[in-house]
Amino acid sequence: MVVYWLDTLWEQAAWPGTLLFTIFTSVFISFRIWKGRNRIMPHNGISVDQQSIELKASIFGENAILLPIYYPGVETLFDAFLHGMEASKNGKCLGYRPAPGAPYKFLCYADVFKRSREIGSALIKYCNIKPGNDTKIGIYAKNSTEWFITCLSAVRYSMVTVPLYDTLGADAASYIVQQTKIQVIIVDSVDKIKKLLDSADQMPSLSHIIFAGKDRQAFESLESTAKSHNIEIHLYEDLRKLGETCLIDDVLPKPEDLFVICYTSGTTGTPKGVLITQKNIVANISAFVKCMDTFDPDICTAQNVIISYLPLSHMLEQVCHWCVLMFGGCVGYYSGDIAKLTDDLKALQPTIFPAVPRLLNRFNDLIQSKVSAAGFISKLIFKLAVHQKRNLLRERVVTNKSIWDKLVFNKIQAEMGGKVRLMITGSAPISAEVLEICRIALGAIICEGYGQTEATAMATLTWPGDPDGGHCGGPAVCANIKLGDVPELEYYASQGKGEVLIKGPSVTSGYFNDPEKTSELFDEDGFLKSGDIGQILPNGTIKIIDRRKHIFKLAQGEYVAPEKIENIYVRSQYVQQIFVDGDSLERNLVAIVVPETYPVKKWYKQETGKDIDFEEIIKDPITNKYILADLQKMGKENKLNSIEQVKSIYLESQPFSVENGLLTPTLKSKRPQLRLKYKETIKDLYKA
Repeated sequence: MVVYWLDTLWEQAAWPGTLLFTIFTSVFISFRIWKGRNRIMPHNGISVDQQSIELKASIFGENAILLPIYYPGVETLFDAFLHGMEASKNGKCLGYRPAPGAPYKFLCYADVFKRSREIGSALIKYCNIKPGNDTKIGIYAKNSTEWFITCLSAVRYSMVTVPLYDTLGADAASYIVQQTKIQVIIVDSVDKIKKLLDSADQMPSLSHIIFAGKDRQAFESLESTAKSHNIEIHLYEDLRKLGETCLIDDVLPKPEDLFVICYTSGTTGTPKGVLITQKNIVANISAFVKCMDTFDPDICTAQNVIISYLPLSHMLEQVCHWCVLMFGGCVGYYSGDIAKLTDDLKALQPTIFPAVPRLLNRFNDLIQSKVSAAGFISKLIFKLAVHQKRNLLRERVVTNKSIWDKLVFNKIQAEMGGKVRLMITGSAPISAEVLEICRIALGAIICEGYGQTEATAMATLTWPGDPDGGHCGGPAVCANIKLGDVPELEYYASQGKGEVLIKGPSVTSGYFNDPEKTSELFDEDGFLKSGDIGQILPNGTIKIIDRRKHIFKLAQGEYVAPEKIENIYVRSQYVQQIFVDGDSLERNLVAIVVPETYPVKKWYKQETGKDIDFEEIIKDPITNKYILADLQKMGKENKLNSIEQVKSIYLESQPFSVENGLLTPTLKSKRPQLRLKYKETIKDLYKA
């Protein structure tokens, strides 16, 4: 797209003059810019002579005080919403597209506030639930105005929301409903109603399903089936209108009250419900707003708009939502089809855009592919533009108003609406190179954070305008961080590396109804054990370098437990040993497989009629293809989801052993050593 425009411009007669004008005026031209303040170094070096060094909110200097709230009097999400309504002067609050291709329509803050009371009152009266933390409301839907209004209604009546989502696994919804004793679930599709009804016998507490979708006829066809399971189904809008006639006074939450039970995947596939209180999330959103206000006060104002497309069932999106609404901004929901996100961006023109690394990686790949296919002059101009804007970044200048933006990058920026000023990325690491090209091409502040659901979302954050990549910032003002020794992996805090331990007002108290897992979550000083291995860099920022527990995220942000997958695959008759690995910059899993000699030789002879050496057999592509297919079949039979299935394998003839350093004396895989030995092989698998 950009390269095509450059090539077209080159063909115009004015292009040589434009080129000369650009080169000679780029140094002198005056343009509106965002200029970052002088860099605040989190620490002037760190002593690592002790076992653990506690970093206290280092983004604002050593020994900074933890910040449980930012705006005076805003201690709960109810307070946060009222603050936003006042700051915006009852401006736009929630936006949606009523039909494909239609312009966005908006509900103002007062509309949202009114509707939340109506649906909350109706749920209490007509679904026979009670206000208070004992009541759990399930939300099984894509991001929408109904999603948030239901959430706000739960806040107003001190009820607890429990998001449900398909990627947790086939049986996860029924498990969660059963564990939390949910009585009411809001859904957005008939298919989800059918799934719930199919599992109704496993969910005796479920008595009401609220349909927020549009297919009324299909909905009505399920009423008799629902009744046979003693479940009533209602239309969301009909129920809300009933609430207009039976308004109930608010039963407001206290800071220590539970806000949400956010389920995450466990190592065995059984989800764990993370307890997040009002205090937890208010501390997290306060820390983010504090950071933004310190470096660029214009970001946290009522003039800003955020695009909502990352799942609200994850805490990152919840935090983004509530941040923007607390300072009076506006949320615009995507149309529900990720393939149409670009069209939504153009229609909404957001100023704030949360982006997972996978999206930024694809954006970078698109740019690089277009540039590589361009002509010599176009490549030259692109490289010159990148060079000049890189220099601006080094001067702490973030802008989309330079001559280079007008000449080269404005078409890219227009694809995202043309007004993006801030991007937030997290959930998985992103390479420094990709981060830099995105900052250059988009002309936007891109902040990278690190955290986990158990810390509400964010524990560290890069400050706006930081030109460097390869780290995830210093501790946010809601978190103290220290490192702990991990001797089994040879990481020691005295050497600046160890398990990242987190403490502060945004850290969970534990897992719902799971005291055993909760006790394993904290160390003796009450620090959350993240399971991530971090390195403290000289400037006090944190770099994540490994996992203590062998669970990792892929580029799309989903957790994967490789040992669980290995335990399934090793049941294959063709597999003697297997090492499953992934990379947080990649979308798929790969594996090193040591095949069983006899079954493989037998199959190969039957398949090809050849009786050849085993080394030659495993080098034959048909062997690799066959064993991979068998593994995927085994995975499917054992209900592995698509992201848990390996997509590429390497066949190794030499078994892992204690003698070659790849197994422990108890015959467990030494994952760091396996990863090191097969480092280049794994790279090749991803390239293939």
